[in-house]
Amino acid sequence: MNIKEAKEELCRTILAYTAKNEAGLYRIPQVRRRPVLLMGAPGIGKTAVAAQAAAQCHVAFLSYTMTHHTRQSAVGLPVIREYTFRGTPCSMTEYTMSEIIGNVLRTIEETGMEEGLLFLDEINCVSETLLPSMLQFLQYKTFGTHKLPEGWVIAAAGNPPLYNRSARELDMVTLDRVKYMELEPDFPAWREYAAGRRIHSAVLSYLSLKPEHFYVFRPGERGREFVTPRGWEDLSETLTAYEDLGLPVEESLFSQYLHCENVSRDFSACYRLCRSLSSRFPLASLTERGERPGWGRELSLPSDERLCLAEQLSCSLSGQLASYEKRRRLLRSLSYFIDGLKASRSGDGWEIETACRKQLDKRLASLHARRRSGLLSPDEEELEASLKDMVLRLSSRARLASEEDGSDALRTMEAMLRPEQEALEQEALRLEKVLETSAGFLEEILGDGLETCLFASGLLDAPEAASFLSSRKPELKKHLEVLAGISGQ
Repeated sequence: MNIKEAKEELCRTILAYTAKNEAGLYRIPQVRRRPVLLMGAPGIGKTAVAAQAAAQCHVAFLSYTMTHHTRQSAVGLPVIREYTFRGTPCSMTEYTMSEIIGNVLRTIEETGMEEGLLFLDEINCVSETLLPSMLQFLQYKTFGTHKLPEGWVIAAAGNPPLYNRSARELDMVTLDRVKYMELEPDFPAWREYAAGRRIHSAVLSYLSLKPEHFYVFRPGERGREFVTPRGWEDLSETLTAYEDLGLPVEESLFSQYLHCENVSRDFSACYRLCRSLSSRFPLASLTERGERPGWGRELSLPSDERLCLAEQLSCSLSGQLASYEKRRRLLRSLSYFIDGLKASRSGDGWEIETACRKQLDKRLASLHARRRSGLLSPDEEELEASLKDMVLRLSSRARLASEEDGSDALRTMEAMLRPEQEALEQEALRLEKVLETSAGFLEEILGDGLETCLFASGLLDAPEAASFLSSRKPELKKHLEVLAGISGQ
């Protein structure tokens, strides 16, 4: 199965394992809840699938790489306890708290979430001394004498020995204790994921042209050659950072991520082509003001250049819509923050900056707990940082204004939010125009072929773009859905 199918099945498993009956007891006994085992080549997204499934099911997430653990850290250290049985004193060996179970309990205490997903990576690379304890854990959910809380589900991952010399083949004893899923690289499934990650347009263009290079593993003249989805995503992040910072992109950069000479050289040519197209056919008037470029009427390009142009346009629009959504969420959070200030306001000695800092400190404590439990995404962390900066800036301005004219600082702070909201609405109107014009322009110059289909699919797969279209331009969304289905008919 591909990563999309694996995530869906993992979500179903979490829901089934955490479902309760009318008496409030878990429907499936813990001993019968087989851990999910995701087995597949490195870099295809096994860890990401587990984290996304936990977030989608609203349960806590805790991840461990088992190669970093010894028997002592997983099971606990032995300690001698003195007991008396039938009048005869004796010594018995027990164990201190397992580090893994202890961190699960700490996560429950910090977040208040009784249910979660415990993810154990590289499970078939554990040491020989830890292996018997791992088998006990997979079936009975205990390390030594310490039991995993009943509301927690186990998922594990591993690489076949073909890819990892330290990995071992899983025997029947192990396989009979897990819910086994074998994952295969699948570019169409990854492309849907990539739409939400704002992958560089050159990467999407190249892989749309040559999907067979999405995942490569084969013998080469200099040893094994390989290319993984993780490599593509990491390269995308680096390319975007280099371009934003104005750093030169040298040929050697590609081979640092794509460990296959032919693919690295091939992608380099595609990247240069995309950069050339950006100069020859600028999209700024279209993507910034919604004005049709003058060069479109006489455009005649080969298929690879047409596809690159469509991907560039789709990525540019998706990026703008993502920025709009970030701003919208920030202003909404600020509005809720001000509502919280109103509710907590009391006494004549109330001071706006002090009240804001106290409320921010409460959010920070909650943020820390969610970060430890794996529930905090990078986007949410960025939102909280932006919110803190904006609150401190506006509260300082509101205090100064109230000191000058005797106005109410909280009402002043609330009034300062209105121009920001009006500017956001103007940005939404601009984006509506840009989207409408861009879709019409691309359809006019490229027709209803593969390139236009990929453009429409890219927008519909991006969560922020799909949300914006649904709420503000439903007719355009329906039209894009038609375009996205044309090449598959």
